[in-house]
Amino acid sequence: MFENRLLSIEHTSLTPAEKKSCVWISDSIILQCLLVFVGTATIGFCLWSPEHSTYDYDKLFRIMYLYDPLACGYNLRASKSIRNLLLNNETSIRNILPIQWMPAVLTVSTKLSAKTRKYVNLSAVIHVVWLLVAIALRIIRFSKESQPLKYMLATVLYTTVFVTAFDLSMAIVYIAHIQQSLTYGMILRYSGWSVEMKVQNYDDFGGWFPMVASICWMRGVIILALNVYSCRVLQLLRRRVRKGEEKRRLVLEEHGPIPEAEFKKPDEDKVLYYRTGEHEPSRSKHRRLIFF
Repeated sequence: MFENRLLSIEHTSLTPAEKKSCVWISDSIILQCLLVFVGTATIGFCLWSPEHSTYDYDKLFRIMYLYDPLACGYNLRASKSIRNLLLNNETSIRNILPIQWMPAVLTVSTKLSAKTRKYVNLSAVIHVVWLLVAIALRIIRFSKESQPLKYMLATVLYTTVFVTAFDLSMAIVYIAHIQQSLTYGMILRYSGWSVEMKVQNYDDFGGWFPMVASICWMRGVIILALNVYSCRVLQLLRRRVRKGEEKRRLVLEEHGPIPEAEFKKPDEDKVLYYRTGEHEPSRSKHRRLIFF
């Protein structure tokens, strides 16, 4: 009975319900990774060109985040520079105040689309690691040993926490772009498309573009909440496996295992025996046992 109890504690496998939890967690991770890879491929292969878009919001969102003209080989026409008018400052003869010469102030493009391209590529690398970890979880969930399960659950947990924290940090970065996109005109000016593209109303509010980008980095908020819940489930599973290991250790300390029987050759020189009618023992003179 003790051996059966010890065997059941030693093989700390997951229950069928816990295995199903590991399956839907790994499936959700794999689906998210595939969506990220598809989105990264569309941006990497320059499929979001604004030339064929019709609506203003579609054009502006593409030039702001999805289409990098420098990486895609599209030459933007630069705005005509303002020529400085040079005047003679020798105005002592005439009653005219001198004009101080100053260089023209030009707006420098922030190239948010180039930064988005870099961030998306970094996110794709992170999701490759996340995908491999999720596939490993589907395989190791059948293990009956506690050590592989414990390490695998910890790896998936910490990786999911890192991905969630990365998404939240990127959402904060993108929500700060509102100060550069208050109007449609500001988006065109900061992105460098002011000469290439025209919109119907330059004064329309464009701050919702960074809001949408921030929500996309948070995976629509719903998927982000699902990832947080997955972290909680993984933490409980890992705690249950560790609790099983601790229970096994306490059982072994309280009831040690029965040692196996070992054959030991008897030493006949130290065996005492009595003959019939004798009261004092004597040693055997021959290397064999005599039974009466």
